Amino acid sequence: MFDRTKNAGFSEQLDLLWFCQLAADGEFIGTAPARRPTLSYISSLVETAAEMGFSSLLTATNFHAEHEAWTASIATLARTRGAGLLIAVRPGMFHPAIFAKMVATAANLFPGRVRINVVTGSNPAENAMYGDMESHAERYARTREFIAVMRDLWSGEPVDHDSERYPFRGAIVSPIPADPVPIYLGGHSEEAQAIAAELADVYLVWGDTLKGIEGRLTTMREQEARVPRRVDAPLRYGLRCHVVVRETEDEAWKAADRLISRIDPEVRRRFIEASAAVDSEGQRRQAALSSSSTLVVEPPLGRRRLGAQWRRRGDRRRSVASGGEAPRLSDARHQHFHSVRLSASRGVSPVRRDGDAAAQSARAARPDASGSGVVCRCGAGDVSR
Repeated sequence: MFDRTKNAGFSEQLDLLWFCQLAADGEFIGTAPARRPTLSYISSLVETAAEMGFSSLLTATNFHAEHEAWTASIATLARTRGAGLLIAVRPGMFHPAIFAKMVATAANLFPGRVRINVVTGSNPAENAMYGDMESHAERYARTREFIAVMRDLWSGEPVDHDSERYPFRGAIVSPIPADPVPIYLGGHSEEAQAIAAELADVYLVWGDTLKGIEGRLTTMREQEARVPRRVDAPLRYGLRCHVVVRETEDEAWKAADRLISRIDPEVRRRFIEASAAVDSEGQRRQAALSSSSTLVVEPPLGRRRLGAQWRRRGDRRRSVASGGEAPRLSDARHQHFHSVRLSASRGVSPVRRDGDAAAQSARAARPDASGSGVVCRCGAGDVSR
């Protein structure tokens, strides 16, 4: 089916991704946002990240962002060069035959710069804003069918598809993407892992304790052993996390504390209230990890801290690490990750300040040609549930 060796984004070296903000933001978390996501500003994020050595940036999809992800992403790709975009999509918002053509068009207009992050959805109340009333199990059944239909159509052959949800006859995508379009999928549930084992290029894992990550990878490998795979290349693993990087650990902690120093208590209260309504196993795990009074998950491996969970939208994690802890990134290799996405405090200046240090730290952990790669996703992503 797909030979990902043709795609430079899937080399066996460390693949670093950043986050592209599509909503108003500012210098502090949990306060009124001061900076709007104009096309000029979004483009500057992409080009700055490219200068720092990041291969792509996530554009997340949620109802509360100022911009719709697909429209903003295509406009940004047309205005920029270098780094690509990992564009999040919810299957409930598009017919897969139409979306397969949309992706093929984008991939051919912007070669090597388009990746797709399929988001099943985690919050029934937010899903309802899109008219999506399906249950957790129904959403995952839809996600599987959505990805399978896209892969069938990217073969370039006419496709007839019989199903209650997506019936169609004689659909064809021509031209197909010149290079394979990587599909990312996350999720803690058994349904999510089974779909990733069968149809995804990259399975995304949230930051967790070492024991938690080991358990997640163990169950994922069990799914890989059971589920027939429809993609030629092996499944790759991605780690998504937020980082605050400074020259020293003390400076990193001060920067992290400053980010959350002005949180409005009412904003935090509303966030906790909204978090209780999710039906995502992954987000429930994040809420459990953030329940500590100290907000410290685990001292080793980057001293992950969860103060950023208090932000208004979505699930946010920040990981604090000093420049002297760069070798810790190499620990991800032992967990067999191929992709890691990093992000720091928000905006162009933080990308330049923190992104350079983060990229240098990650490059120091690059494996040799015979080793496993690491894919790093950093940033505030509505990645998949």
